[in-house]
Amino acid sequence: MFLRAVKEFRAIVNARGERLRRLSIDELVDLSGMPIENVTVQSRSATIGIILEPQPNGSMRVVVQGFMNARFLLGASVALDGFYKHPDGTVSPMPDREFYWYD
Repeated sequence: MFLRAVKEFRAIVNARGERLRRLSIDELVDLSGMPIENVTVQSRSATIGIILEPQPNGSMRVVVQGFMNARFLLGASVALDGFYKHPDGTVSPMPDREFYWYD
């Protein structure tokens, strides 16, 4: 049960990231300041936020960060998705080592 909830939560976060990859940089900028999304996954409360970080080269680092409360223990499961959106509309993956900044 626990692993199914975590798997489902990660799929939700990844789906948010896939949707954001299709947006232009201008559309992403319009999302700045959006409130954190509250969701429920198999009766567990969770939050999903979007972090937008303009880069010196004109690209935008986009991170989808989710936290789902543990059911019986203290703590939370973390789900992350991230990428770079470039001014020409292309997308490149965020290196794995950068995800450690968002845990």
